[in-house]
Amino acid sequence: MQIPHYWAQTRLRHETGIRHGVTVQRWGWSDESQQAAEAHARERAQAALDQTLAAPKLRNLDGHFRRLEGLNDYGLNGETPIREEILEQRGETVMTRNSYGAHCLNTPHVAIADVDYPKEAPPPSLHPLGTLAVVALGWWFLMQSQGWSMVAWVSLAIAALVLLLWFKRYLTARQSAANRADPREAAIQRITAFSAQHPDWGLRLYSTPKGLRVIVTHRPMQSADADVQAMFSALQVDPLYQRLCVQQQCFRARVSGKPWRMGIGGPSPQVRRWPTTEKHLADRERWSRYYDNKAAQYSACQFVSQLGESRIAPEAQPLVDWHDEASRAHNTALPVA
Repeated sequence: MQIPHYWAQTRLRHETGIRHGVTVQRWGWSDESQQAAEAHARERAQAALDQTLAAPKLRNLDGHFRRLEGLNDYGLNGETPIREEILEQRGETVMTRNSYGAHCLNTPHVAIADVDYPKEAPPPSLHPLGTLAVVALGWWFLMQSQGWSMVAWVSLAIAALVLLLWFKRYLTARQSAANRADPREAAIQRITAFSAQHPDWGLRLYSTPKGLRVIVTHRPMQSADADVQAMFSALQVDPLYQRLCVQQQCFRARVSGKPWRMGIGGPSPQVRRWPTTEKHLADRERWSRYYDNKAAQYSACQFVSQLGESRIAPEAQPLVDWHDEASRAHNTALPVA
């Protein structure tokens, strides 16, 4: 896991003619100093520019090559570490502030899995406006013909058929909705089934606003371990989170509320970006204080139970304590955000 303290950005351009040229941009990072981060950014930018100029045509470059490195904070491209403000570090675990202000714990050796509930399908409807339009069309043909002409009969027959098909679809959708398992219960069943298959595992279970969280407590693990990947698959963990864990060699857990769930808006694009320019630093600090004061009135998750092995490994105990403290997981009086 690597979450650097210092970041810099360098942009280089090579002119190849009037209004023609090649521009590259790269991030650099360091845990030593800002100057070291700037030197790293220049080094990476120069390497990217040399690679671009050496290629006869752009299509000769590697398919993953990008002249401009994006603003993505999480490093999903596998080329940069997680780029977030570091708030605190305890041992190997680092607390950062993500792009919308929330506090996140990042740890290399304690497996964490967030299981989101699937989005619920909208309730079935009879489409009354469409039904009314078909009936009105049949009635209009009837009035135009001034009698029960063939056109009127056909129009009404079509209207009746459409109504019958819509009603059949409505009943089928209603039945499917009634038979659909409760998403929370389905997620809990997957976790309890996994626990039953692995009785020597310790699984600490939490409830989040839109799902469940599992912290593996019986022994330290790494994100690329086969056991971790098997657990992710069995619990149906978000594929994007799985990819992030493997590429960044860490696990993450949000331990403060999302702004929109606490009735506040997120920061502006200039303020949310890290590192923030000197011009926007005061605004970022002001918004962060406002967010932190609001977040103190909410919990990020609620502790549910400990499954399987009850003994928490010494390597996992500090992470569990910090997680429960920061997320207010045991304060049931607080709303969850």
